[in-house]
Amino acid sequence: MRRRKRPETKWKLTRRKGRAYWVCRYMLAGRHRWREESTGCRRKREAEIAARKIVALAEETGDRELYGWAEFRKRYDAEHLTGLGVRTRTAFSTAANRLEQLCRVETIDELDANAFSRFALRLREEGKSEATIQAYRDHLMAALAWAKKVDLIGSVPNPPALHRVPTGTKSRGRALSREEAEKIALVLPKIVGDAYAKRWAWNLEGLWRSGFRIAETFVFHWEPSPGCHYVDRLDERRPRIVIDAEAEKGFTNRTIPMAPDFVALLRNVPRKQRRGPVFRWTLSRGDSISEKTVSKRISAAGRKAGVITRHLAGGEVQHATAHDFRRSFGARWAPKVMPLILKELMRHHSIETTLKYYVGENADRTADTLWNVEGAVLGDMLDSLFAENQQDEPENAAKHG
Repeated sequence: MRRRKRPETKWKLTRRKGRAYWVCRYMLAGRHRWREESTGCRRKREAEIAARKIVALAEETGDRELYGWAEFRKRYDAEHLTGLGVRTRTAFSTAANRLEQLCRVETIDELDANAFSRFALRLREEGKSEATIQAYRDHLMAALAWAKKVDLIGSVPNPPALHRVPTGTKSRGRALSREEAEKIALVLPKIVGDAYAKRWAWNLEGLWRSGFRIAETFVFHWEPSPGCHYVDRLDERRPRIVIDAEAEKGFTNRTIPMAPDFVALLRNVPRKQRRGPVFRWTLSRGDSISEKTVSKRISAAGRKAGVITRHLAGGEVQHATAHDFRRSFGARWAPKVMPLILKELMRHHSIETTLKYYVGENADRTADTLWNVEGAVLGDMLDSLFAENQQDEPENAAKHG
């Protein structure tokens, strides 16, 4: 990977009237402003040597401002990442931090194919999966693609392909049954206290019926609020949720339908209580505003209830988490609606996400559907065959009689 071609730095010596020393006047490549610095020399030959040193130092400093990795990170964040979602910014920051820890680079052009190979090797030595390594690489390559667009580099590196990354889904959890969801709700008094268990149980019911991410519950209001989603037309024929791009992972302003059972839950709330946030994760110090705190409490309830969602290597198990309520919502609606409708219900930015995780990802559900259809067809065929055989038997008996 090479930096873009650029003109050389211009410089010249001048000597102002009444001044003892020669002055180096220069303009760095790619800049539009002349700078001046005294050489500290009276003789022109000595001044030329000093001027070259001044220019070389200025070019090095200027290069760092333009091409330094740390400086590039700040610029990339300020000019590009600020317009994207928080998770995207966090993901790039994580990848860049790991790069600096394992394969330090000083300038952006040092991040070449060789650097990517060394980075992947050291991540493997840490035990990182190929999927994780690929995710880190994707975020770093996206940054370099942006650097090319703004003419910081002339080309994007083409590092060697990684080891084969598994496709399909490797679920970190599974959909919950209704009984399992209720078991989690029943242990809430031991997790959040008797005073707040009822409110948290209502929230879990809301997650079950809405498919919301935990982060979304903090920005879902009864009425229009800046930077928040809100309930629209609740008492009309087809209630909706108005989505604000700033508060959503998909970063898209839109209006989506509300699942009927979620509508019923919201309509049961008295009108005088329909103000502010719909979900209130109340604890002893008031309403929690921490996604991490709420997620930890729900995970603790999953462990307490003994709801296992995944068996891990070494005999370890994974218990139900908040996201499993969202998975349950998607799994319930997947066989009932078309993929495009499910995409809207799940608030996915891309239909590929819906198809990958919810349409056809449940092997048992797919198998049940196939066996029900095949069983019906096979049964019809056998019934017809047996009926024909039974009709033929009296005739055959008469002939042989």
